[in-house]
Amino acid sequence: MRPLPAPVHTARDTYLLCISRIRDDSLKQRLTGFEDAVAEAAAVFDTAVRATILHTLDPAAFTPGTAADHVELLKNYTQRMAKAAAPARPVYDELRTAPPRCPLCDHRDVTTIDHHLPKSIFALLAVAPTNLIPACSECNKTKSDTTPGWAEEQTLHPYFDDLGDVQWLGAQVAEQTPTFLTFFVNPPPSWESLLAARVRFHFDVFGLAALYGAQASSFVGGLQGSARRQHTLGGAAAVRAFLEDLAHSWEEGETIGPNHWTPVALRALASSDWFCSIGCLAS
Repeated sequence: MRPLPAPVHTARDTYLLCISRIRDDSLKQRLTGFEDAVAEAAAVFDTAVRATILHTLDPAAFTPGTAADHVELLKNYTQRMAKAAAPARPVYDELRTAPPRCPLCDHRDVTTIDHHLPKSIFALLAVAPTNLIPACSECNKTKSDTTPGWAEEQTLHPYFDDLGDVQWLGAQVAEQTPTFLTFFVNPPPSWESLLAARVRFHFDVFGLAALYGAQASSFVGGLQGSARRQHTLGGAAAVRAFLEDLAHSWEEGETIGPNHWTPVALRALASSDWFCSIGCLAS
């Protein structure tokens, strides 16, 4: 759930690059005939994403008339873009290596590219750069070929959705040992209801509560010893100050924002009187 700069490559240029090495003149001429359709489909897609109306798009308008053409449009991605040494592989590599972490979960490393609208259903968008999102394999697999049924089911798109620096991720400390945290979406008052619903849907689809909770449990275990030492030195107040300082240090990193699970977890621990006075003492 991290914004990314929009790709510099256009759908038209990427498509033409994909078909540039086709030696079969008849096939190349046939695919050249889709150039304008690809560019127009990408423009419609971009407008629909911004307006949160992807659910209104008719897949038939993004699908060629014949099965043979459909197969070739998909080959533009699988064989002429994603494949090693393919003509459009430099574009693929540029998109895939743009962010430090998966923008969909903001946690795991990017290893692949996800089609925001599946290429199997929206073939004219198979190589449109704004439909191609760098992602970790887990998020790509989880999302699969799903499409939104209504506006609230439009998952966040990193090229078009920027949630800003306001904190919306919350965490609750369970007062038991071993300590664990429950993560949830806590929309700020300034958000419209549609945005809040979309963020919650995205959070649920990609299983971020479970992902962040599992990581936080290991993280808490790792800092337990330091927290105990702080408690020995200055009690609950020292533990709280220690955790707040750690949270601030994490946020100072260039790739860490206020909604990364780490500073959110640290601040939740710091605000828990139970953890700072009792839970931190567990071994």
